[in-house]
Amino acid sequence: MTELERIALHDLWWTSGWDLGLGWEISEAQPYRGLSTNFVDVDNDSGLAGAIERRDELRRLNPHLKVLVSLFYREGPYVSDEEDHRWWELGHFPPDSPFWIRDEAGMPVPGFGEDADGDGVIEAGEALSSLVDFRMPEVIELVAQRALAVQRTGVADGIMLDWWNEHGLTATSYLDWSTFYMTAEEELESRLALIRRIRELVGDDFLILVNTNERTAPLSAPYANGTFMELYKPDWSAGYTREAIIGIEETLAWATEAFREPRINCLEGWRVVTDYGNAAAQVDERNSEENLRWMRLFTTMALTHSDEMVVFGDDNAEPTVDHLHNWYDFWDADLGQPVGPKGTTHQGVDGLFIREFTNGYAVYNRSGTDQEIHLPDPHMSVSSGQVGEAHRIADMDGEILLR
Repeated sequence: MTELERIALHDLWWTSGWDLGLGWEISEAQPYRGLSTNFVDVDNDSGLAGAIERRDELRRLNPHLKVLVSLFYREGPYVSDEEDHRWWELGHFPPDSPFWIRDEAGMPVPGFGEDADGDGVIEAGEALSSLVDFRMPEVIELVAQRALAVQRTGVADGIMLDWWNEHGLTATSYLDWSTFYMTAEEELESRLALIRRIRELVGDDFLILVNTNERTAPLSAPYANGTFMELYKPDWSAGYTREAIIGIEETLAWATEAFREPRINCLEGWRVVTDYGNAAAQVDERNSEENLRWMRLFTTMALTHSDEMVVFGDDNAEPTVDHLHNWYDFWDADLGQPVGPKGTTHQGVDGLFIREFTNGYAVYNRSGTDQEIHLPDPHMSVSSGQVGEAHRIADMDGEILLR
């Protein structure tokens, strides 16, 4: 399977641009990608012929696929020792730019990092980006113009904005989360100013996705088309608590009604990790019985509580690329179109949800006990292949039942 064929399995996909054949236009005279508001393709063609060709092929493979470009606004790559780098390897902004947030010692504040050495701790040398002061009107306008540049390409359907939080603080060192550089009010007002300005520039038809994790974003909802629910859990070696699952479910139910249309909400659950940092074990671990159960739970939660999208992948704590996942046969089940209402309990059992589709049913169970589903005619369980009128669904699990 080719790279584009793998991408086209999905109905929603985003990239920094390069995988789509897009790159921010830079030059030796202006080498900072964060200051660029124009694109070229991988052949440095401002006509974007290579990127257009890739997008056309993706549309041919999957006409339903929506492609987004992710935009930095909270942080960006920082390079201090420019003399040791070639001009195309420099940071998001110049090292002396006023756009960087600095600590009391005048040093840039780490905004994100990965545990590259696999020792379980993200250290200063593993920081990948530094905080940007997105309170500044100049930063807000710059990011909005970059969103407009994405739209002008005609190659992408929208943008993704990460770290979108209306309820807490994010402008802090990623290494220790001890000092915050904006107030909650400043963060909220700045994000709202940014998303309003972007929507003003790009109009109504361009998609905006915001990463709110498990939280709602009611003030942003009129401007955004959906939330990327990247579902954090505190322990990479364990799954989610029942209380966390109920909260996720409630946010998903809210999101499927609150954001502007067309809605592109997407749910991302994280797997249980056994062998931390072992990339060779990841494919097999994703297919463990425990992780298959979590995959079914999140898939059927999405099917019973929304009309949108779901994926199940690695825990972000792992020192490997985020969002990697297997493709599960469960996702190939042809349920058809929904004909039943969202969020409907089965036979009045609290926490047991069922939704009818043209070709069968999706069932999601977090009731606290195993449940038996009785249907009027035989259906096949996608996970087991069992055919019958009665199907047993384990607690904290889900199933697709096909006619």
